Amino acid sequence: MKKLTTKNPLWNRRSLRRPRRKRRQRRPTLRFSPTAWAKLLFLRDLGPTEVGGFGISAPDNLLFVQDIQLVQQHCTESFVSFDDIAVADFFEDLIDLGRKPEEFGRIWIHTHPGSCPQPSPTDHETFDRVFSSCDWAVMFIIARSGNTYAELHWKAGGVSIPLDVEVEFSKPFAGSDHAAWEDEYQTNVHEETWIQDRRSRSGRKLISDTDLNAEYRDLFAQPVAADSAHSQL
Repeated sequence: MKKLTTKNPLWNRRSLRRPRRKRRQRRPTLRFSPTAWAKLLFLRDLGPTEVGGFGISAPDNLLFVQDIQLVQQHCTESFVSFDDIAVADFFEDLIDLGRKPEEFGRIWIHTHPGSCPQPSPTDHETFDRVFSSCDWAVMFIIARSGNTYAELHWKAGGVSIPLDVEVEFSKPFAGSDHAAWEDEYQTNVHEETWIQDRRSRSGRKLISDTDLNAEYRDLFAQPVAADSAHSQL
């Protein structure tokens, strides 16, 4: 009886091997110092609204956040808006200290009061509008639940890359300064409330809590005339 043989025994053996697993390419990582992370969590939980700021990076590692600095801003539970003049002053102050814009003006950080850190359409629109002219920029979001989202955008080619997020616990912890952090929050963060605009009877307007109280005082200050009230029934 004739014995059957394969023409290519090496190929036959290779076909029986387990397929090699492809190595997962490690994504770039946005890192925080322990002090910067502690400050971020403190600011996130200090009020009911979103709060935003700029990440201050190490000169030799632009994806390592050493500090977070707030600027004048108006916030609700769904968005945060920086004051343009305050941002310009912030840039000028940091440049006067010898910092370069890529060290303090490329990482946009803000919080979400809920459990989801995914950026909203408003977040995407703001990020594209404000940072599209930069060579690169990062959008980082942390939710109250602790979940995070980080995205690195390169201007060249319009490429966006998801980032891992880590706290660099090997770095020294300078300690918490709750009093200074709360003072920075109270100085810069202005909580706002959405109400219906009675004058236009359409759309909505942003109004501060102080103005909101005055708005309702005016609303109830003038009693409705009896004839007018009957005519509305």
